[in-house]
Parts: sequence; structure tokens; C-alpha cells
Amino acid sequence: MEKKNKEELFKELSDAHAKDFSFSSGRILGSMCTQPHPIAIEAYKMFIETNLGDPGIFPGTKKIEDEVVGMIGNMLHAPPGFYGKMVAGGTEGNLTALWIYKKMMKRKEVIVPEHAHFSFQKASSLMDVKLKVIKSKKHVMDVQALKKGISDNTACVVAVAGTTNLGLIDPIEEIGEICEKKGVPLHVDAAFGGFVIPFLKELGYTNKKFDFEVDGVKSIAIDPHKMGLSVIPSGCFLVRKKSMLDFISVKSPCTHTRMHFSLLGTRPGASAAATYAVMKYFGKEGYKEVVKKCMKLTMEMAMEIKKRGMKLIAEPEMNILSIKVSDARKVAMDLAERKWKVGVDEENNAIRIVVMPHVKKKLIGAFLSDLQEVIE
Repeated sequence: MEKKNKEELFKELSDAHAKDFSFSSGRILGSMCTQPHPIAIEAYKMFIETNLGDPGIFPGTKKIEDEVVGMIGNMLHAPPGFYGKMVAGGTEGNLTALWIYKKMMKRKEVIVPEHAHFSFQKASSLMDVKLKVIKSKKHVMDVQALKKGISDNTACVVAVAGTTNLGLIDPIEEIGEICEKKGVPLHVDAAFGGFVIPFLKELGYTNKKFDFEVDGVKSIAIDPHKMGLSVIPSGCFLVRKKSMLDFISVKSPCTHTRMHFSLLGTRPGASAAATYAVMKYFGKEGYKEVVKKCMKLTMEMAMEIKKRGMKLIAEPEMNILSIKVSDARKVAMDLAERKWKVGVDEENNAIRIVVMPHVKKKLIGAFLSDLQEVIE
């Protein structure tokens, strides 16, 4: 380990960071993350040394976490008796859900839609659970196929509120009804859609229910570090009843608390503080305005794409566009050479555009012109 002075060290760090793409450039078009709001960054710095894994030492930070969980729970229509924890993100939230249901139901089969996030493949490998994949119908879970697939071997069903590639919402009300009749818990991966759909409903874009309003929904994963504009990483995992966490609780004699029921031992309190700050700063109306602007730009961009003779895989349900191309991986690589970063949807052979708050309207024309040149 070579020792360096401060000037040399930060020159090296600066050089490395200069090679990164930046959200502030407006040229990252395929990420579900965005530039954290300055309020979130300021709060994060204030709580940089705190550890939610040891709340006995950091009771003030734990109170902040509880406030965040309360605000998110209220946004997601959580009932009395619900509970939640800050997590690293959707992946940890999804892993935690499957961990609970495997223990609670004493079963190893998990039903997922074919568009489920890759974190469920990780969960399958880590926890020795079998994924039973339900085919999609019009890019969302096929309810009739679910009815045939759900059984006494099913530990839980997973539905998605804001699919990774297309930003669509599974028919969660119908899925929840099926799960309730079968006595099988439903977990909703709302990592992206959780901070979008509540405001889409108020703006008149959708009337779909996706959260604890649906009786069958027993847990939800949601990411404030996406459309919530918090720091990266910031996630939240919520359960309908606190007692559900008993199935994964372990004694923690080396910390100033008796029990742990989270995947991680050390959890950054700074993420909770950042999320608290940005949620309080924006409030409901502020977030509604963020979503309104993103959706307006999404719809304008969709119209321009069609005008230029390009095809969308699906009409946008939230601020995600998927553009059909002949070779998605090659198109993405060619665009990267022109300093554009887009997502790749290999299943539909399309490139994905996520219209996040950092996406600049003034650059859309330049991007689409570059895209047309690359395609041609």
C-alpha cells in the first residue's frame, strides 16, 4: 500500500471520477437513478458516521428512519400495524421478502413474472428457492396463467409496479385477489414505480391500485434513490404486519440492541437522513410536480420518436420509453461512443430511455438525431 499526500491522492481520485458519466450532463438516459437533490446530499453528510444497525448508539437516527418509513407507508396506504426498514435498495428489499416467505410459509417455490428484476435470480441462488416463471401477456403478468400456476407449494407471488424495461404495472388488484383466495402472500417490487404511481394517479395518468390498498399485498420494496431524489443507495422495505419480521429475526449480542431483522448488519443512517430531508423538502405537491414534468417530457419524446418513424415497444405508462431497433446492444455501444448512455432491453431488442429529473429537454433532439444516424 503506497502512501500518498493529500494533493496526489485527490488528483488521482479526480482523474478517476472524470472518466465517469455524470447525471448533471443530461446524457445518462438509461438509468433509473438520478442526481441526488442538494438537500439530500447535505443531510447525508451530517449523518455520515451513523449506523442504523446499532440504534442504541444512534437513537436520533433511528427516529429519523421511523419517520421515513411512516411517510412512505402513508404514501403506500399502509394499514395500522405495518412496519418497515431502510435497505440498500430494491435488490435487498426483494431478497428480504423471499427470505421471510420461505420461512413463514415453509415452502420453496416463488412465482415471478418473466419480466421480474434479476434480483430474484440472486434470491433463488442464495436461498435455495425455485422460481416459477409466469409468461407475460401484453408485457405484464398473465392473470390466467397465474391462476393455473399458483398452488399449495407457492411460498409467495411477486408482482412488479414499474417494470424495468417498459415501466408497466402488473394487474396487481387481480393478482392480489387470487393470492388472497389461495392464502399466498403477494410481494410488490415497486422499486421504481413506488415514487411515481401515487402521483400518476393524482395527475390522471392511471387509476391502478398497486400497494397496500390491495388486500393481498403483504410487502413492498421501494427505492427513494430513484424518483425520490435521495442519495444512492436508499431503499425501503415495508411489511403489512411487524410480526412478519419475526421469521428472520436473530439475536445481536454484539450491538446495543437485542434483535436484528435485516439482511445487512451495518446500515447507513445517512441514507435515512437524506431521504427524510428530501421527502420533507418536496412534500406531496413537490413530488407531484417532479412526476408531472417527467411525464410531460416522456409524452413529448414519444411523439417525436413516432414522427421520426421509429417504433415504441409499448405506450408509456410511466416515464420509461422502449424504442425498437435491429441490434440493441450494438446501438447502445455506438451511442456510448457519442457520449449517450441508454439502457438495453435484449428481450424486446430495444433501447430503454428513462426520463428522470436530470434528463434535459434541450438535448432530446440531439439524442434522437444521433440515434437515427446510428440505426441507419
